[in-house]
Amino acid sequence: MRVLQVSDAFPPALGGLERYVASLSRRQAADGDEVVVATLETPGAPAEEVVDGYRVLRLRGLTRHLRRFAGDPGHAFHPTVPDPALARRLQRVVDELRPDVVHAHGWMLESAVVLRRPPTTALVATLHEYGAACARKTYTQTRTGCPTGPRLGRCVACSREVYGLPKAALLSAGLRAVRPLHRRVDRWIAISGPVARANAPGLGGGAGRVDVVPTFVDDGVADRARTPLALRVPDEPFLLFVGALGPHKGIDVLLEARELMRRPAPLVVLGTPRADTPDLDRPGVVVHTDVPHEQVMAAWAAAAVGVVPSVWPEPFGQVAVECLAAGTPAVVSATGGLGEIVRDGVEGLLVPPADPRALAAALDRLLGDDVLRARLAAAAPARAREYELGRVLPAIRRSYERALAARTGDGRG
Repeated sequence: MRVLQVSDAFPPALGGLERYVASLSRRQAADGDEVVVATLETPGAPAEEVVDGYRVLRLRGLTRHLRRFAGDPGHAFHPTVPDPALARRLQRVVDELRPDVVHAHGWMLESAVVLRRPPTTALVATLHEYGAACARKTYTQTRTGCPTGPRLGRCVACSREVYGLPKAALLSAGLRAVRPLHRRVDRWIAISGPVARANAPGLGGGAGRVDVVPTFVDDGVADRARTPLALRVPDEPFLLFVGALGPHKGIDVLLEARELMRRPAPLVVLGTPRADTPDLDRPGVVVHTDVPHEQVMAAWAAAAVGVVPSVWPEPFGQVAVECLAAGTPAVVSATGGLGEIVRDGVEGLLVPPADPRALAAALDRLLGDDVLRARLAAAAPARAREYELGRVLPAIRRSYERALAARTGDGRG
């Protein structure tokens, strides 16, 4: 099969979307597919290269002038409307490759959806977050969600906090304007049920063409948990938090919950500081930043309990999968995709988001019950294996097949 992966983000930029597209492309190429990745021009990266058996094309468009709009200057920025210059270059790639499937990720979909495709070329789009309906991509009008759903006026007011009023208005209006174009997507892949439901208003009536296929971790990720731990950690059983050190990840909720515990357990924090990171200089709290992934996995294995206290509706929650892969029970917020990964009382415990008392009670319960903790830990690795790439890839291929069947069946061009 010939596959054209189209993505805003790709290495050398770092992030979950970048890892997803790179890992998927590498595995598809290893399985014998002809894979080309088309992504946005990246300063300092070659315009074309071969990586792990597939080609990477970094295309120039008008989007190069929008880099300053990105929250991270290391990441390119595609708006919520087609980039005509980029679309012309993408069209040349499609005309040359004549792929069976164009698989789009992020807002670069908006430049892919206007392409003239051969009748046998299907368009598949993966929803990695809430970007088909939400200009902020987070679905967080309030701290914990978006109770009203996407409405233009509210979306502008909400996203102006991130972009400022002019950009917020343009991005929000753009999302509404491209909804009819989304009818050209033959199949959508949502990484969780909540992502599918929240994005439904932005799919151009395509909510019935959505497959829920989770994000994946690399095969054998549990093997990395056997790496000797080189980090300084407490000698007694400790809690572990991994992630961005911002309020959306619930680090402040966890700190408050720890103070409410009957016997506050030591807490190890591995993450990336932000401007809004709370004060972590507290007794019993050990902080490490810029930790290699092998050491993160080793820390998961050494922890008594992993904690994922996110307050925003996490689209998926890869850290929860990695916690389970290491054989460690998890206490996670019942929000977004997290509640689909960890089953309450099976591999861990679910708690309401932004509820420090409930979180403290769950942590007390697990740390005080060795039998329960051992039972959850024993079930955790099998659950994590369900999210390995080797298990998830067949579902992605089935989405491709459904998209191709729809495309050839109705002859859309």
